[in-house]
Amino acid sequence: MTRHPFDCDFRVTAEQKIQFRRDGYVKLDGFLNEQVLRMLRDRVEVEMHRETDNSTTPALYRVKYGVESDKDSVFELLARRYFRQTLTDLTDDDLFFTGEQIFEVEQNADIGSTWHVGVDSFGYQYAEEFGCTLWAPLQSVNARGQRGGMAYVPQHVISGEWVFEQIEPALVSTLRAKEKAGISTSAGDYVSMRHGVLNSPAMLEILESHRVEDDFEPGDALLFNKMVVHRGVALEEGPLAKRAAYVMRFVEAGSRYDLQRARNLDYPTQRYRKGLFAYKPLTRKPIEIAEAGAAEGDLISECAYFGDPDRRMLRRSFALE
Repeated sequence: MTRHPFDCDFRVTAEQKIQFRRDGYVKLDGFLNEQVLRMLRDRVEVEMHRETDNSTTPALYRVKYGVESDKDSVFELLARRYFRQTLTDLTDDDLFFTGEQIFEVEQNADIGSTWHVGVDSFGYQYAEEFGCTLWAPLQSVNARGQRGGMAYVPQHVISGEWVFEQIEPALVSTLRAKEKAGISTSAGDYVSMRHGVLNSPAMLEILESHRVEDDFEPGDALLFNKMVVHRGVALEEGPLAKRAAYVMRFVEAGSRYDLQRARNLDYPTQRYRKGLFAYKPLTRKPIEIAEAGAAEGDLISECAYFGDPDRRMLRRSFALE
């Protein structure tokens, strides 16, 4: 059988499985080969020069979350046996690919993002259901040099589970209660509450003292679950003018649509509307799934929002064939 250009001899180790279960993340050295990197760099180049409302240019970095390019090459990557086997072995579950994002940081143009968990990125499934992110920088990351990578905290130290299950649902109910009591609220109040919980002085001290920041070479990747507290790190002085990263999101294959969570995430757009965002917010995606016909409790893998569902599925049985 002819070897596909995206094929790789990567194999998961027992130690990596243990680390992923314990810490919620694992670094995968040499996970993507040069042909995959070339495809992803071409994808980034095309998307970052495409003008749509699916891109943002905030003070932190440029983000492209509605990648419009044809997905055939991405589906070809998902179809590789090593890729499917790696992700299903580590997560011990069948997975469904829900989307891709591109992040680009420029030298000295940002201060890094605040600590957060994957509430926005996984705002369409129930809190208790599994979701994970594959993050792959397309240029080198030197954690003791120019930096520009990621910082993360092992979930056995601090897990973001409570943010998903308690804090996030309480944000909207708190704002509504204030409005009912005659106290005016603003988009700034919403943003302050959302980011304040994990970025208070006490929490910052805990997170910064337990943070992990690794070196990466092109081809390396980081897999982490949605409960891992993490943040982007600024790209400092050095030879790179900018650093791009390609991101893929996956949920457990049996995930169901959480309409109330989607509505909560869409609340600030609906309540404060014009002037809140200069671009289409990431938090619109969960409610757009409903607008495409999904109802509460529907299987996400069967929602019309996601085209080519069979090509998005990563099954353990397939990986072992």
